[in-house]
Amino acid sequence: MAGPMTWQSGALRVTQHPGELQVTAGDTVALECQVEVAESEALLRMEWVRAGGLGVLCATRLHFGTPLPLFPCPRRAPGVRLAWHPPRATLSLPQVQGNDSGLYICRVTLEIPRHCTATGNGTELRVTPALGGHQTALLWGLLGGLGGTALLLGMALLARRCCHRSPGADPSNTAIYMSLMSLSARDLTKLPPPELKISPYQRELQQARGPSLPPRP
Repeated sequence: MAGPMTWQSGALRVTQHPGELQVTAGDTVALECQVEVAESEALLRMEWVRAGGLGVLCATRLHFGTPLPLFPCPRRAPGVRLAWHPPRATLSLPQVQGNDSGLYICRVTLEIPRHCTATGNGTELRVTPALGGHQTALLWGLLGGLGGTALLLGMALLARRCCHRSPGADPSNTAIYMSLMSLSARDLTKLPPPELKISPYQRELQQARGPSLPPRP
């Protein structure tokens, strides 16, 4: 029979919530399982199984009405711990990694007073990689590249706007600007030096001083 068992068929019900859990590598994960039984003095055997033929992670016997503090599971699952606070059990997985992703199922067997087994609907654990130093450097490099591209596009648009002649603009100024834009660096070095303009005041001073004398040997 698929899904949790009904009271009539086994006097036992097991549920898990949430059905899916997404965490980051390095986090500690708590998977929960809720057990409901008809008899408060029932003796239970609880197993946490990872789907895919990976076996039982943690197994223990417990009395339904007796809480159990967090205790370590067998050595085949190092670091994994289980706690029981009726009617809820918590499986703790420390510092999960990408290979810990999978479906975790809580399976409970009622041993006393009658024998029956119920299985939870499972919790799908998805572990995403943490953003480390290398990924951070790649991210900043990508952002830097995008920023440089945006800067070049902005300069190109600005140059195009400057080169575009608006209505009423002086055509001679536009022609001079376009000529300067078309000159290469080599052409600029061949241009004659600009002619210095002398104001009338400076011309009068030079005439008053007379011709400059040659330097003494």
